[in-house]
Amino acid sequence: MFVVCGEALFDVFVPEGVSQSAFAVPFAARAGGSPFNVAIGLRRLGQTVALLTGVSTDFLGDRLMAVLQAEQVSTDFIARKAAPTTLGFIQKNAVGVPNYAFYGEGAADRLLAPADIAFDDTEVTGIHMGSYSLVVAPTADTLLALARRQAGKCLLSLDPNIRLTVEPDVHQWRERITQLLPFMDVVKVSDEDLAALYPGIAPESIIADWLAVGVKLAALTRGSEGASLWSQQAQVTLPTPRVNVVDTVGAGDTFQASLLDSLLDLQANTADWVAALTASTLQRIGHKAACAAAITCSRQGADLPSAKEVELALADYPEELLV
Repeated sequence: MFVVCGEALFDVFVPEGVSQSAFAVPFAARAGGSPFNVAIGLRRLGQTVALLTGVSTDFLGDRLMAVLQAEQVSTDFIARKAAPTTLGFIQKNAVGVPNYAFYGEGAADRLLAPADIAFDDTEVTGIHMGSYSLVVAPTADTLLALARRQAGKCLLSLDPNIRLTVEPDVHQWRERITQLLPFMDVVKVSDEDLAALYPGIAPESIIADWLAVGVKLAALTRGSEGASLWSQQAQVTLPTPRVNVVDTVGAGDTFQASLLDSLLDLQANTADWVAALTASTLQRIGHKAACAAAITCSRQGADLPSAKEVELALADYPEELLV
């Protein structure tokens, strides 16, 4: 069982073309949150996965639970809380880049406590954590303690997914990421996240520091400009498949889910998955993740692809045409 930790909320989309002065705005809501998306993405790719978070006992929380169950994501580790459900409002700018406004003070996904960690270490093959759950108490401290406990026992993955609209103090994000990095095997980060965290510092320098503290695989996504992957022994840069972009919500989560899916398969089929992260392996798993993310960009909302859809995309965008 792979466990994804972090927020579960509703993304509320502001439709395009509605006047700023309009009294009535016809919002459209979609179940989401970065870890929530990653969990569903992993399940759609064929992995056995559970979500670990706090979910409200309100009717919105019931809807989140129903979505997870419909997607066959295990809810065994969900802690139901008598607290609100987080709402994340999203409005795209002229080029389709989303702007966020979060309403979640005191919400259920921020209230995960150590007592809510109920699984046996032996049943867990990996753990992923990220986004604002890393910096909102008590969930943040609970996840840090979990990372310490599980380090070296299973695959540990991190996506900072910085949300300064939730926690505007970038120093808190830096401090918590610094604390988590020594426990992490995999880190995926966007160029926007690095610019927010470490302005003026070359991404390659930051990634080198992360590898030096023990990260086995680092991935940097640059939107339409492609992605780069580093292991302890190799580095590759990949282009982004060209698609008709509807919006970019969920693209990073899709890349993350695909990357984890590939690594779990690699672990299951090789004696030493870290040694297997050669340039050719990085090229293959990075290309697959980029194709998966392109599918999500081609449709509204964080609608992550199935394994079959990714297989078809790989046929449409073979590596030899993109290198």
